[in-house]
Amino acid sequence: MFRIYVLAIASFVVVGVALGGAVVKAATAQGWDYDPTLVTTTVPQEGGGSLADQFFHVEWTATASRPGQSRITGYVYNDYGQPAVNVRLQISGLDATGRDVDNMTWPVGDTVPGNGRAYFDVRVPDSRSYRVSVVSFDFLEFPGK
Repeated sequence: MFRIYVLAIASFVVVGVALGGAVVKAATAQGWDYDPTLVTTTVPQEGGGSLADQFFHVEWTATASRPGQSRITGYVYNDYGQPAVNVRLQISGLDATGRDVDNMTWPVGDTVPGNGRAYFDVRVPDSRSYRVSVVSFDFLEFPGK
């Protein structure tokens, strides 16, 4: 199953690079700026479960902060081989039954290296417990590598 998934992602990347070359030619012909050292690729979701859950995991702790606030600190781990940018966390405050009572999204801010991690520190409204997960991201692809 994993091999099929990797082949599907590799196929997507190959097609994306081929299409990207055509887009770059058209853009430069129009006189638009283009940085050839950096390309972002958004990977489409296939199958069940969150795509972010397949590529990332989050370790975090919540501590008391100012009155009415908590501080959530931790690391986002990128389990994929390419660096990720535009990584956003969803932090949900939960009630006693585990239902969401408050949601917010927060940018990690740093590039999360491939097979690496990035630190985050967020102040949120007090809640009985929390759920923290990655909700959006883009992978960096380096042409010619």
